[in-house]
Amino acid sequence: MDLSYLLRSCRLFSDLNQQELAAVQRIAVSKEYRKGQIIFNEDEPSRGFFVTVTGAVRIFRVGPDGRERVLHVIEAGEVFAEAAMFMEAYPATAEALVTTTTVVQIDKNGFKQLLARDPRLSFKVMGTMVKWLTRMRDALTDLTLKEAPARFASYVLSLPAEAGKPIKVGITKTTVAQMLGTTKETLSRLLQRLAKHRVLVYRGNFIRILDRPRLAKIASGEEKI
Repeated sequence: MDLSYLLRSCRLFSDLNQQELAAVQRIAVSKEYRKGQIIFNEDEPSRGFFVTVTGAVRIFRVGPDGRERVLHVIEAGEVFAEAAMFMEAYPATAEALVTTTTVVQIDKNGFKQLLARDPRLSFKVMGTMVKWLTRMRDALTDLTLKEAPARFASYVLSLPAEAGKPIKVGITKTTVAQMLGTTKETLSRLLQRLAKHRVLVYRGNFIRILDRPRLAKIASGEEKI
């Protein structure tokens, strides 16, 4: 597959001109991973950042008790590990979630040289990092201040949706539970309650929201379920 096309599929590079894109292409390489393959491990020396082209990648850390904590899931078009450009090692582990996951790796030192020459690209990278920090802040707030139903409701409301259409979820319910800091069994019981109260239905890889205002109340903690 054309590397230039793969780079343009990422929002970070979508509006670069041909010369700028060619400069990024020279320090980029496309790689494919099977489901369960590790892209990089926590504490491994950082060698660059990545663009998810197809599939999905989960970013997680393993706690002292041996339990995995999923920090976030990266889907097609999104960048991950960009903060590691300014770190000696990766702060978490990245694993391919889908049967065939294609990523583009951008060389750390080469990209730093591009940033030094192109302030516009520097601002775009800073923008993606601010979004990542905001996401991490919101996730930490949810974990510390919200109960599982409110965390799940917030997650569903954050997913891109089209009016009248079900929302496709690209990850398993087990991964969703890990992201929310709960168990698959607890999530299953919650889904049964939400379906019973006609708030939403989650079947297979699709969520259909039946009562968005009520889901928003659950997300804010205004309503318990």
